Amino acid sequence: GEEVALQPSAQTTRVKTLVTYDGELKEAFCPQSVVITLEDEVDLSRGDMIVRKNNLPTVGNRFEAMLCWMDEKALSRTDAYILRHTTRSLKARVSRVFYRINMNTLHREPAETFTLNEIGRVEITASQPLFFDPYNVNRATGSFILLDPLTNNTVAAGVIRGPSKTVEDVRKLREEAKRPPEASPHTVWRGWNIPREEREARNRHGAAVLWLTGYSGSGKTTIAEALERELFRAGCQTMLLDGDHVRHGLCRDLAFSDEDRSENIRRVGETAKLFFESGHIVTCAFISPFEKDRAFVRSLLPGGRHIEIYVQCPMETCLKRDPKGLYRKAAGGGIPDFTGISSLYEEPADPDIRVNTETQTVEEIVGLIMKALRERAIIRGQ
Repeated sequence: GEEVALQPSAQTTRVKTLVTYDGELKEAFCPQSVVITLEDEVDLSRGDMIVRKNNLPTVGNRFEAMLCWMDEKALSRTDAYILRHTTRSLKARVSRVFYRINMNTLHREPAETFTLNEIGRVEITASQPLFFDPYNVNRATGSFILLDPLTNNTVAAGVIRGPSKTVEDVRKLREEAKRPPEASPHTVWRGWNIPREEREARNRHGAAVLWLTGYSGSGKTTIAEALERELFRAGCQTMLLDGDHVRHGLCRDLAFSDEDRSENIRRVGETAKLFFESGHIVTCAFISPFEKDRAFVRSLLPGGRHIEIYVQCPMETCLKRDPKGLYRKAAGGGIPDFTGISSLYEEPADPDIRVNTETQTVEEIVGLIMKALRERAIIRGQ
């Protein structure tokens, strides 16, 4: 009786019966082998998927992955390989190499190819659409291997990070986010009693929203606190909004599902806008894992007054830091939908500022952000 969706046809139907050699079952679970009959006549072939209606995989022929190269012959970006994913085998190529990981330092290095035992981040382009999930969400649909089409040797194994995105994709999302949501009924916008420009003139600095995004444990809050201190010492009107603060009050009714995360960021974005209109420099430190939500916040503010700061840090380092013990709880199943463990983080493709807390000190990062504020004439050069 369960309603299911079929991929790639996107048809919906219901499970009619579950049949085994010993008779029918009321339910089936992994790793049972069963025959599923459906209520409707549908065309399903090897490699197609039956999924829950509200739990659909990503469909596409381009995705980003972490790849371990396992062949003595170096990776070629022009050669076609056989990609084996779930029960499907199809042609694919490595269309882009983002970086290679130095196994001695764990730092990222520029690379054009991989040789034996090297690991790095790549983009895979397949000849046909695949149905996949990020590996941290579903190991079965988030992993794959590459085979040499001539020898059938396994040349690489990979784990999927998510669908591939370009700067153009991000810009499109931001344009879509600029469409404002409908206001509450029976309300009329009256404008601000004291315009922001008057407040900025009295404050002697511009208003802005500095949005720090990154994994838990990457150092967002540490940077935000040091940055606000520096701005306060410089005589600026400041406000710091942090995830723990708002979830103790403004967003205490929200959990950590994708929908609640989006609502959390929407509320924070609107709050930041209120402080912005009162002439403050608002520093926001939130994981904010989804690009569409970050794009929405950007759309609330005039051009040049929203500065997105991507606080990069390798997941391995975040796991070691784990300042609040959240990763340990999530790994033990104590926190469902935890970013980086059981929930996806979409890296900013085109942030205004990109920093790395593994290679840069807090002081260096704060200095970099202060310099950017001066260059944008938000604060005076000093």
